[in-house]
Amino acid sequence: MGEFIRMPKLGMTMTEGRITRWLVREGQTIEKGDYLFEVETDKTTLEVDSLYAGLVRKLYFEDMTMVPVNVPVAFIGAPDEEIPAQEPIPSELEAEESANTSTQQKTIQQTSAQPKNQPTNQITPTTQSTQTNFDFDLIVIGAGPGGYVAAIRASQLGAKVAVIEKDACGGTCLNRGCIPTKAYYEKAKEWTKIQGAKQAGFSFDHATFDWGKIVSWKASVVGRLVKGVGYLLEKNGVTLIRGTATLQAQNEVSVGEQTLRARYIILATGGRPVMRIPADRPLSSTDEVLNLDHLPKRMVIIGGGVVGCEMANIFRTFGVEVTIVELMPRILPMIDEELSAELAKRLKADGVKILTNTSVERVAIASEGYSVLIASGTPLECDLVLEAIGRKNDPSSYEQFGVKLTARGFVAVDAAYRTNVDSVYAIGDCNGISQLAHSASHQGIQVAEQLFGMASEQQEQPTPVCIFSALEIASVGKTLTEARKEGISAREYKIPYLSNGKALTMNAKEGFVKVVVDEEYGEILGVHIIGEEASTLIHEAVMAMRGELTAYEAGHTIHAHPSLSELLMEAFLGGSSGAINV
Repeated sequence: MGEFIRMPKLGMTMTEGRITRWLVREGQTIEKGDYLFEVETDKTTLEVDSLYAGLVRKLYFEDMTMVPVNVPVAFIGAPDEEIPAQEPIPSELEAEESANTSTQQKTIQQTSAQPKNQPTNQITPTTQSTQTNFDFDLIVIGAGPGGYVAAIRASQLGAKVAVIEKDACGGTCLNRGCIPTKAYYEKAKEWTKIQGAKQAGFSFDHATFDWGKIVSWKASVVGRLVKGVGYLLEKNGVTLIRGTATLQAQNEVSVGEQTLRARYIILATGGRPVMRIPADRPLSSTDEVLNLDHLPKRMVIIGGGVVGCEMANIFRTFGVEVTIVELMPRILPMIDEELSAELAKRLKADGVKILTNTSVERVAIASEGYSVLIASGTPLECDLVLEAIGRKNDPSSYEQFGVKLTARGFVAVDAAYRTNVDSVYAIGDCNGISQLAHSASHQGIQVAEQLFGMASEQQEQPTPVCIFSALEIASVGKTLTEARKEGISAREYKIPYLSNGKALTMNAKEGFVKVVVDEEYGEILGVHIIGEEASTLIHEAVMAMRGELTAYEAGHTIHAHPSLSELLMEAFLGGSSGAINV
């Protein structure tokens, strides 16, 4: 089936572009990525490349013609394929409305735009719908960090978009994850500083905290951001529909008694906590723990992953007796082993009990709460059990229509996030690729730009992971062990926070920065940080890796003094030509 080439929308304010000259001719065979024509906008002149390979059958416009965005300018098809008639050019008013994201009403009749890269997974879409009476160009199911970002980006590119959300905007991250935990984390840091203020010459008589007010403050932060997401959707002309969505047909979604049709659908339905430990009464997930109206005396956390370690730090800081039970040989088994050991050391120093290589057989009812029965050892008595062993996909809104799932229960997608149902995409936690809010947002932007005129080759990007516990952890790229398993000749260099003047002024003596470098080319393979402001520092490493800087180049970049960023500079130097201040 042939494909239209359309005038792309190359900026938020662009409504039309001038074809200054064609770079191909009718009858010419082209490949994906070949340049087709030069386009002049009000801001710049660019060469437009092709998303498709095939034979150029028709050029609809001459050189120096002004063409509105999203209007077909060429047709690529098979030699014997019928050439479609040129679509009517919208009026000046229609073109303006197409670009106005806050008053968008015009439906774009756009054929499916495939990404330039080929899928890596074997997803075979069903036959594409031939419907034309769509209510929206795009419907997004879920207003979390993937869904609302995808909706806004699509609207910015001229699409008519709706988002369906059954709960509060912002998804798990904003309401039950990233934001509330970080709100508590910041208050825990403040309380820690108050308790240690005597070392710096300060004294507080009978310092106390009010847990109820801390919970209320957390709720106010979450509430403000939830309203902010709603405002952003409204500002960008996205229709927000409240209710539970169900995929009814290839291009149809039901919400209550209402049925809506869309050219494309994005599943951004997130996930839910895994709850599988046998228990005589329900255990708590983060959904409940983040809204406790009072602190427990004793708490057992089943799972020593990111959630378990973050919750352990928060509750221990506010005086709760905390025990982590982890099945694996160490907490945070997915990160660099040395970072894991450093955090375990700090948590234990703070009074957190950590049991590794330990399985939970069952949780029984005890006289004062719970009795956690472990495979070996004395039962753990407590009045609160947090089960933090991961998250899973909830396919209830689309599995009845035949959306394919992986063996792990997530939505199966290809490299362009397409499901096996043509015109249906899946982003964020529901596809299981990376259960991170920033990954979901990035995926949402990629899909929106593929579908509505800014498709570009997808490149694998370094994705940072940040953990906010007794010490901040941030990591991107490979560990030394991972690099060597892949057959890469690599080395690592580590520099302690103790060597940094700014760190000492902050009393941030614990932690280190570690870089992993390819020995042959000096490529930065990974950066792993534990210590103060790790979540901020890691982004210098991300930018260096994406920009393909060598460790030598990154290390010889001037850094301000005194700053924690000098730790990265010294680490990069140490991994290349040699550190100076160690």
